[in-house]
Amino acid sequence: MEVPTHGEARIGLRRNLLRHGGGSAPADDLAPRARAFLFAVMAAAAVAAVVAVSGPTPDLEDWLLFAGLGGAAALAERLLVPTGRHHGFPLSVVFLVAAALLLPPVLVGLMGLAQHVPDFVARRFPWYITAFNTANYTLSALAAWVAAELVWTTSLAGDLAWLVAGVAASVALVLVNHVNLAVMLRLARGRPLRFSGLLSPTGLLADLALASLGVVLAHFWLSEPYLLPLAIAPLFLIQRSFGLLARLGESEERFRTMFEGAPVGTVILDLERRIVSTNRVFEDFVSYDKDELVGRRLADVSPEPEAASLEQLFGGAHAAYAGQRTLVRKDGAEVRGHVAASLVVDAQRRPQFVIVMVEDLTERLRLEEQLRHSQRLEAVGQLAGGVAHDFNNLLTIIAGRTRFALRELAGTDDGLRTDLEEVAAATERAAALTRQLLAFSRRQVLQPRVLDLNAVVTRTDRMLRRLIGEDIEIATELAEDLHPVRADRGQLEQVILNLVVNARDAMPNGGRLTISTANVELGAPPAVDVDRQDAPGPHAMLAVSDTGHGMDAATRSHLFEPFFTTKDPGKGTGLGLSTVYGIVAQSGGHISVDSALGAGSTFSVFLPAVDAQVAAEEEPTRDEGTLTGAETVLLVEDDAGVRALAELVLSRHGYTVLTAGDGSEALGVAADHEGGIDVLLTDVVMPRMKGPELAEEVVRLRPGIQVVYMSGYTDAMELPEDAVGDVVPKPFSEEALVRKIRDALDATADEPKGAAAASARRH
Repeated sequence: MEVPTHGEARIGLRRNLLRHGGGSAPADDLAPRARAFLFAVMAAAAVAAVVAVSGPTPDLEDWLLFAGLGGAAALAERLLVPTGRHHGFPLSVVFLVAAALLLPPVLVGLMGLAQHVPDFVARRFPWYITAFNTANYTLSALAAWVAAELVWTTSLAGDLAWLVAGVAASVALVLVNHVNLAVMLRLARGRPLRFSGLLSPTGLLADLALASLGVVLAHFWLSEPYLLPLAIAPLFLIQRSFGLLARLGESEERFRTMFEGAPVGTVILDLERRIVSTNRVFEDFVSYDKDELVGRRLADVSPEPEAASLEQLFGGAHAAYAGQRTLVRKDGAEVRGHVAASLVVDAQRRPQFVIVMVEDLTERLRLEEQLRHSQRLEAVGQLAGGVAHDFNNLLTIIAGRTRFALRELAGTDDGLRTDLEEVAAATERAAALTRQLLAFSRRQVLQPRVLDLNAVVTRTDRMLRRLIGEDIEIATELAEDLHPVRADRGQLEQVILNLVVNARDAMPNGGRLTISTANVELGAPPAVDVDRQDAPGPHAMLAVSDTGHGMDAATRSHLFEPFFTTKDPGKGTGLGLSTVYGIVAQSGGHISVDSALGAGSTFSVFLPAVDAQVAAEEEPTRDEGTLTGAETVLLVEDDAGVRALAELVLSRHGYTVLTAGDGSEALGVAADHEGGIDVLLTDVVMPRMKGPELAEEVVRLRPGIQVVYMSGYTDAMELPEDAVGDVVPKPFSEEALVRKIRDALDATADEPKGAAAASARRH
């Protein structure tokens, strides 16, 4: 592992000195132990300087040499070459070692001060950093002078003495300097000594190599002064070279960081299509380790034939390529990726290698397919809703007129009665088919109430046991204190019935069917689940499990599409599960499927729980009472057949009926009629004026009037949240229509007339 070395350590000390125990130090303060060490180093430097004063008195030549070396050291300090995370090269040590070998101790002690004069003048750093650096280099320089003096007191002489003295001075200066810096960083930043790299062999040898140039400089000064340029010139070359190396290293480090940290898979290929390097994202993508990938050919991980443009890229004819390719993972699985490749050339524009970025498209393609699936379902739903409006009007007329005709033929054996009964049965089947389509498309008119799922399951239990046959064991596992839910009871029974029938068909040779309920807490739906629209929180779960043959992934992906079925022709419409899907979604919940071939299936329906207080406030079921009345109803319907049928039904039950073919005509009737009007019965979708708009105008003209809507599907209604009135779904029966009218009128028995209309809401 690379560690920050001398150059970085000095910069790191200047940037941030931490208090002991963590936290940043203020700009004018240090951690307590670091502050104590600073004062200790400054005191030691001061003592050493005082002792140095007692040495030989410098002459003019010494002062001139000091001026040259001190100025050079100050300049070198400004030219410090930090090389990122590698060793910094402080050229000033060259002149400090030369001073230790050439100058008296008092001037050697002043070298640390002279070296940092620019820092004092420019105030580059806080006072404590400059003070520490000055004291540190003063001690280091004097240590070098003492080491050299000790060598010269021995019996060594001549060039050997110079060599040993120079080495001793260099070692002393570098060791003292590095130890002081390492200790300060340890106390100020809490880093181990080894982490700074200051005491590593590499860091020490790098500075010793520079210090040795100071020995050469001092020797030339004493023996061959005219050769000094030969000793100084390499310093400029060193500074220049290592400056270039520093920038190159930083550039390489930045590239490596970007390469490894890229959020997409990245690969470097040579021109022979062999992998040179990979990053972690690509390795995870194809499930290989780096060592397993390096040296492999591109065809080993992407056997798909190369596109012509990709071949031209490796040939140097193109500079870039983009497209989708299939890659093979280590386990043999194929994944799809978007590949963007670029050719890298050298300064002479010669191709060197190719860098490739691979984005995993697996999830995106899955989401796109899921979105297309949802769009297909939505398109079918829109088609169903569009057809339903006119079709339900026709069914309303056919069913209503057929019932009237059958009533007239009651008690006879006329063959015509048999024909009419067949018409009535076919009409009911057509209405059921329409309801299934509307349930799938979430456009049916629901009448939700607060329900106990356990009670709904118990109510359907006997019918289900007759339905599934004796070769299938049925069991119920109902949770206690199950959350209440708001749903349409009839539609919820339809959900259970369809799921049970689906489970029965999956067990042709018998098996076990389990219906269970439970309270669950759901989190927020994941972003990839585009079909789930319920809010997080408490839910009641209804699960239907079987031990049948199960389904594969391909079947599950089409499971809720209308008219999709795995049954033989003529044995299923393919609308059962799509109906379940639509009812659950329209009720604010969602459905999930857990299935595998040979392992059975579990369909889980999740419905949002209703708050206990809200459930307690739910209105009780109204008594049946009479369906007749003597009130006045304003009937507005653009379809003449439906209008005539509704007028006939209401008239037969004693109501006075005023009719209108559209909203404008209805407003005229409401304004001109001299008597009272108790109920407005209006279709929702009409030319020129829709039902909700008409209701607002009529309520303004006749405050207190009750409102009932007729509609075949909810999307056509487009009722605002504050719209008044209840809804009777088409095709309606005679009893359903007069019941809605009677309920609207009876609402005035509990609250002031008009208030009921204003407070009624479509659930």
